[in-house]
Amino acid sequence: MKRFLFLFFLSLLFLSGCNSIADPLGFTESSDAVLDTVTKEEVQANIKNENYTSIEDMLDGNFTLVDVISEGTNQTTNIFATRQFTLNELSSLIQKGTNPDEVSEVQDNKQILIYNDEILTLQVDEKDPDLVLAEVATKEFVREHYSPNYFNGFFALWVLDEVLDVDDWGKKRANACKQGNCYGGYFNTKKYRSGDVGSLRSSSSRGGGLFSGK
Repeated sequence: MKRFLFLFFLSLLFLSGCNSIADPLGFTESSDAVLDTVTKEEVQANIKNENYTSIEDMLDGNFTLVDVISEGTNQTTNIFATRQFTLNELSSLIQKGTNPDEVSEVQDNKQILIYNDEILTLQVDEKDPDLVLAEVATKEFVREHYSPNYFNGFFALWVLDEVLDVDDWGKKRANACKQGNCYGGYFNTKKYRSGDVGSLRSSSSRGGGLFSGK
């Protein structure tokens, strides 16, 4: 009997471990429940009725912050996540509640909106179609760290020159990218993952956080 109970609990531990490994983003039922603490209806009402001073304030007031990347003063990108909205729903809602300067088309489940001081990327996770990320980066972070290839098919490079106030920004960043110093988005650039707040990825190199793997 003791041997049976031992094997039973051992099998439970094994299955639990398998579930954790199978989840590429490190989400579990308990961690996933932390997302969307504000209901969809409340978010819609808030964005309709509130006067937000920035896209950052809007996201911070209605969605879960899951990671922060910081590379110095005014060089940050904050990643929010939701399962309550599709990309198109979230984009439409955000555009109604804010006043973006430029809005790209949706391509490959990704869309980019440009604001006065920030650049917002909405993206469906490649491995989890129900998860939408909203990544808002300061223009300083974009200017100093982004790869120009990130904007291919979304904006012409001359638009980025004007937005970032840098002549030939794309050419200058392309040269920097040859040295490996380029940011290609949250899911594509391990070098920049800080894990200061949380982590959508299971990685020991990112430290503990809201969604860090166990």
